[in-house]
Amino acid sequence: MLLRAFLSLVVLLATFFQLSSGAAAAQALTPLCQPLVTPPIIVATHDQIVEAGRKAEPPLTDTKGFGFAWPDTQMGVIKTADGYEFFTSDGAFHPRQIWEGQWVGNNNYGSVVTTVGTLDNPLGTGIPRDVTISPNPDPAVNPNYSSYTYIGGGPVYQVPEGKVGAGNLIVGYHAELPTDTLYAVHGLAASWDNGLHWTDLGEVARPNQSFAPKLAPGFDEIGDGPLVMSPDGKYFYFYFPDWPAGTTTVTHVSVARVLASSLLDAAFGSPHPHTVPFEKFYQGSWNLQPGIGGASTDLTPNSSSQEQGYIDIHFNSGIERYVMIIDNDTTFYYAESVDALSWTEPTSLGAFADGVTTLAPYPRAVGLGDNPHILGKRFYVYYTFLHEENGGLPREGNSLRRITLTCP
Repeated sequence: MLLRAFLSLVVLLATFFQLSSGAAAAQALTPLCQPLVTPPIIVATHDQIVEAGRKAEPPLTDTKGFGFAWPDTQMGVIKTADGYEFFTSDGAFHPRQIWEGQWVGNNNYGSVVTTVGTLDNPLGTGIPRDVTISPNPDPAVNPNYSSYTYIGGGPVYQVPEGKVGAGNLIVGYHAELPTDTLYAVHGLAASWDNGLHWTDLGEVARPNQSFAPKLAPGFDEIGDGPLVMSPDGKYFYFYFPDWPAGTTTVTHVSVARVLASSLLDAAFGSPHPHTVPFEKFYQGSWNLQPGIGGASTDLTPNSSSQEQGYIDIHFNSGIERYVMIIDNDTTFYYAESVDALSWTEPTSLGAFADGVTTLAPYPRAVGLGDNPHILGKRFYVYYTFLHEENGGLPREGNSLRRITLTCP
């Protein structure tokens, strides 16, 4: 009993000093960049989006009249020899149908749309590939798949040369369970053919609050941010707002991680592709709280209620720090980190919608070098612009817009 008490005291003291050190680092850290922000430009008009939906394949036979709801999540971007490929969800309903002799669609909302274009024209001139995420051949990988009312995503990770599954893609998806409000989870899917087909790998993160029918107040924005490589290059981090059990509030920024080599082995080195468990960061430690349902620490606890929402994080090689863009549907905020855990206090980049008749969700920062996932001293942030009265669909007056951030 005395030994156990002593060991418990040691653990508590170590946790205290670790948290105290982290808090001090957060207080001492100041941003290196005070971004200059350009006015937004439109890179895909409403009419261009409608036209893209008319020629998308498999064809969009939307029986619920929602139209081509693109982009409906944060985007993924990769650079190829022919330009850029963009990935994001079409939020429309995708009924099961026979197309080119095969069954496609999943009788659900959401997908992964692939387009080939440029940074100035993400839709390009080709045919968008509007592909739903297929269930895993092994139902045990994700027993919740059939319960989703929405499953779609966009942030992609392309496996580099020398790694298991080199050249293949992993996409993060946002999935919603049916309630009178909303309950969202985050999962991963894989593609072996550059997005022509996607296979579900299973869930990786759920709120700390358990799912229950008619759950109030509901929580639909666990987000759909990218996988971010940890400073030591060993882990993938996924950032999200969490919903602590027994509360009606959410964290500003929480994080879960997984060993990158283990995830790639499970997804591409196994005869039965699947994901592996993520773990949430909680009270200065890993390995204690599971990604699915565990508790998490708020990484920016002193932020205001306005400084939370969609989260997009990338490494910026120009300042040698991680950069975070936060979007509350109207105003964007900016923060930096050295270790990807302790962050500067967010600063406003400006309002890009009024929050009454217009919204500006789904931010995605894009670098201008060989790897769009790595930012520089000048980079873009894309987002969807919506008229809130038409936030249901069809989306009249929606567009894809872009701002430019520059670190002087």
